[in-house]
Amino acid sequence: MPGEVKTLNPKPDFKKIAERLYVGMDVGGTKIRTSLVSEAGTIFAHLKAQTPRDCASEVTIEAIKSSIHELLESQNLSPSRITAIGIAIPGVVEPETGNIVVTPNMNLTGVPLGSILTEAFGIPVFLSNDGNLGTLGETWLGAARNARSAVGIFVGTGVGSGIVINERLWTGAGHAAGEIGHMIVSTPARGWKERLEAILPPGVEAERMKPLPVCGCGNIGCLESFASRTAIEHAIQEALSLGISSKITELAGGNVSIIKAGMLSKALKAQDPLVTAVVQYTAEVLAYACLTVRHLIDPEVIIFGGGVMEACHRFILPVIEQIVATDKLPAAPSKRRIVLSQLGDDAVVLGAVALARARTDHIENPIEAVQEEGESIRLKWDEANGSMKAGARSFVSDFYVTLQGVAVDRRESGSKIRRSELKAIFSGMSINEIEREESSEIPPIDPALEQLAREGTLLVIGTRDVRNVRITQKALDFLTVHGIYARICTLAEGVEVLNHANQPTAAIFLLDD
Repeated sequence: MPGEVKTLNPKPDFKKIAERLYVGMDVGGTKIRTSLVSEAGTIFAHLKAQTPRDCASEVTIEAIKSSIHELLESQNLSPSRITAIGIAIPGVVEPETGNIVVTPNMNLTGVPLGSILTEAFGIPVFLSNDGNLGTLGETWLGAARNARSAVGIFVGTGVGSGIVINERLWTGAGHAAGEIGHMIVSTPARGWKERLEAILPPGVEAERMKPLPVCGCGNIGCLESFASRTAIEHAIQEALSLGISSKITELAGGNVSIIKAGMLSKALKAQDPLVTAVVQYTAEVLAYACLTVRHLIDPEVIIFGGGVMEACHRFILPVIEQIVATDKLPAAPSKRRIVLSQLGDDAVVLGAVALARARTDHIENPIEAVQEEGESIRLKWDEANGSMKAGARSFVSDFYVTLQGVAVDRRESGSKIRRSELKAIFSGMSINEIEREESSEIPPIDPALEQLAREGTLLVIGTRDVRNVRITQKALDFLTVHGIYARICTLAEGVEVLNHANQPTAAIFLLDD
């Protein structure tokens, strides 16, 4: 079945683009996401296709090949124009060979995917675990940009994760490190009373443990078995089978065999008791997993992403932050923080490109190398002519500068800042690709968020009249949950801030009268 292709509007003229091009892929259990990406992290186009299910591995391999072919054909590109392909796999892989060791929830175990695709397209192909690459993507261009250490936790069908230490992926001796979803959080070991049942005094009963769920990896007691969308789904299904009523039945159209993250979000907003209780439990389990991560690795940033977090972060993140704040183990003053993914679905494909770029260019630190390219843009404000020079381009009307350092015309004028625009600025995607959402206007952001700017990302809004800038409520929500501080200032001040920023910075410049 053909996939759905989305392209930057207007469509890029690749004959005029000198940058190297890469293909990044996120091969998941339900969908295959394939993106065409520049050296600096700009996404020119992407394609979504369904992952074949209940089939032989050859069928899935052909679907992967077809996704790459279809994306390139949609852009009138031949494989020879692509420098390399980076692919994220939900399992354990051998990066040196491109062989897949195991995919617990897919049919690619034992497949030499790297060599198969290299032979098919004639270009280098590099593979890694999807959690690893999602974390690398966020450390490159997302929520952990500029952090020296980060752990990503991606809550979706399962629980993926990755570790970046000293700005490099840590994959372990067997390339299986960072599998936090398979960290044992509840053991099947018998309690001491049960072990000593034969010699317990009369009247003292043994405490028997209830059977624990078996994870898709085959182990018992994994985090993924308690705190993934699948775990939430199973818990709700069991409760419904016991006769407990829930709005989720209506939201699922009566078929609760698959409960999507969006349904959970709607049920939480409706304060459904069953869904609220199950998701509350999930949030608490994830919070205690965070404590374990802190005690073991103590990363500067813990990033939460994945479908469940994207849909339910307003409910889940406060629970996590509250429990983590109660940690009794003291630590030295630090910049530690827990944040939501900024890149969303793009995190994994961008991480795949960062991996491919580093392997083909032999760059020791792909994060630093691409950041330097993205931050190279310089601005100059010509007040007499009312124009702004951004790199090699000049603007006389509203434009924005993405987090990747790309200057883009705004698609519409006006002082209202919307969530769709912010998503484009911080993801590198076109505004036209993102559904616009209207909302009521509010005043500029509360100064209390200024603390976040010291550790996170800054959005500069340069304008002729700071009193007339308005940020919609949904845009404000986007900034708040991602730890982004917006600074509204004059055009000249905005230029100065962006040119000398020492933290991840994007900007919107309102030049129209």
